[in-house]
Amino acid sequence: MKQTSVKIVFVLAIILIVSVLYSCTIENYATKKLAANNEILTYLNDNELFASPDSLGLVYIPIKKGNNVFPKENDIVAFHYIGYYLDGEVFDSSYDKSRPLIVQLGENQMIKGLEYSLLKMDKGSKAKVIIPFYLAYDNMENAPVPAYSNLVFEIELIDIDSK
Repeated sequence: MKQTSVKIVFVLAIILIVSVLYSCTIENYATKKLAANNEILTYLNDNELFASPDSLGLVYIPIKKGNNVFPKENDIVAFHYIGYYLDGEVFDSSYDKSRPLIVQLGENQMIKGLEYSLLKMDKGSKAKVIIPFYLAYDNMENAPVPAYSNLVFEIELIDIDSK
């Protein structure tokens, strides 16, 4: 009987420890998300960008209007981009590769924030988007981008191939 009580106490202690650790992880993530949102708002204010995050946290700033033909999920799109950190340091650019990136929308071939942005663009348009870490690489490092990085992209939607 005493051995059973010890096992029950041990199991309850394990459950309590796991619950506390899980709770701390959720709180830590929520804190990082709040800090990211504040960092983006500061970036918008400091750069006098009169835009605000949408319901997902993405900031979409149109630069040039296109031809009013929009892509939809499963379409193949070709686009050029420059990706940089909020401090202005460029980490990647399709222009350096001398050809646009070509992907199929809806197939998880890129970060969510880029996909959401491309779905807002029409062919020939250009936009600047500010993407919070949770719509980018989240808590994973994707060299050279560190985990929890908020990102800025300038995107030019060149072509759409509808399925």
